[in-house]
Amino acid sequence: MPARNCEMYAAEALRSLARQVHEDIFVVYVDDASEDQTGQIAQHHLNSLFPERHVYIRNDVKFGKSRNIWEHLRPRAKSAEFIAILDADDRLEDPTILAEMAACYAGGQDVVWSNFFTDTGFKGQNSALDPARSPRMQGWRTSHFFSFRAALLGNIPESYFKDTKGNWFMGACDVALALPILDQTRNYAFIPKLAYRYTASNLYSLHNMDQNSVGLTSTLQSGNMQQIMRMKPLPIWAEAVGEAKETETKPAHNPDQPAHAAKPAPIAASAQWDAKAAEHLIAAHPNLLMAQAVSSPDLTPLQVLALKQILQTTPGSVLCLGRDEIAVSLAALLGENAAAKVTCLVETDQAAAALEGKADLAGVSQRLTARKAPRAPLRMGREETLFPSVSDLERDGPFSVVVADARGEQNEVAFAVLGLPTLANHIATTGFHYCVLTSDLTEANSVAEGALALAPSLIACAGALGGTGCVIFANEKEQ
Repeated sequence: MPARNCEMYAAEALRSLARQVHEDIFVVYVDDASEDQTGQIAQHHLNSLFPERHVYIRNDVKFGKSRNIWEHLRPRAKSAEFIAILDADDRLEDPTILAEMAACYAGGQDVVWSNFFTDTGFKGQNSALDPARSPRMQGWRTSHFFSFRAALLGNIPESYFKDTKGNWFMGACDVALALPILDQTRNYAFIPKLAYRYTASNLYSLHNMDQNSVGLTSTLQSGNMQQIMRMKPLPIWAEAVGEAKETETKPAHNPDQPAHAAKPAPIAASAQWDAKAAEHLIAAHPNLLMAQAVSSPDLTPLQVLALKQILQTTPGSVLCLGRDEIAVSLAALLGENAAAKVTCLVETDQAAAALEGKADLAGVSQRLTARKAPRAPLRMGREETLFPSVSDLERDGPFSVVVADARGEQNEVAFAVLGLPTLANHIATTGFHYCVLTSDLTEANSVAEGALALAPSLIACAGALGGTGCVIFANEKEQ
């Protein structure tokens, strides 16, 4: 239970935990240099409700949740079977949720989470994950109430809790913990209950202290989340406990020294097609292999082949936004067509320099331009997202093809749908293709519905681009 300046909520959070029917609970309570009465209230209720079943820790200076996990939770993980995160200004609403989680772990699961609601009436968007795909490609679905098998925490390097400058993450810390946990196993369980009450009205929450916040997400959280999503996934360990109960005499796993090789990934049904597509692409575009090597865009050969077909049949300039790694591969697919170039929108000058450096390594620098485009809140009706600035696109457009890689965005559907009218003045009036990469088919269908609601004359093809994307284009018959 991480806590900071939450004296109004501390008592009820602990009482909600004490009401759980699952009794085998030990509380690690971290008071992160609170400046109010949080510590005194917490200690009173810990002593009363969890005698000899808690540890109270107070920091003299503020650490932030990521550093607290590293400094205080990780060393204690070896004494637990599973760990659940309850922020000290929130509370549990379902008294059976820990018992249900414990049953899932007894059945061999490694990560279990529920859904949540806020005190302001918002229902959380948590959902199940597809175990056949990387969790980093499926958006953020596992926030509250999140739990995991304790042994997995010891496998996470310290660097995964820090930003690109080496500072501890101070925003999106739940994501910084959850993603490397999810990386390590595919034994997931989602309990579709509104079991957790999130206190959105807390004035000390990051989203309430930032006037540019979008929903429950501050600009700090959004920026950190993008860095976290782009980190290299940790390997799947054979120790992932649901499959590791081979014998009673098996040596104990030391989480500080992971020694098991990663489990081989299952062979997808499209593996043979992917192999044929890769052969074709590399033969036709020699630079593509190097582009993939330096940018790691996490695209399947079939997805790249679909993008190639669109680029070939829609001549003109290309705009790329969202995850920028894909831009180098798009430039490689343009081949020797000197008239066509890729413009990619990135947030900072440093990101622009890094992307252009990758393009140079891949031998496609003459066909790629990175434009600094800081993000700002974008709203339309009930939809909201953080979207790149388009004020500097006049020199590059109009664009015949737009590739919006929405995977990993806080709201993939809003990012993709609102991008269409936002970019309207920069898109070719005829013969354009608006290609959206989404985490799964559910998001792709929602993008298609949203696009057609805005412009019924368009054609929206969900399930394109490898089965999880969406392509939107003009209806030639109605032009």
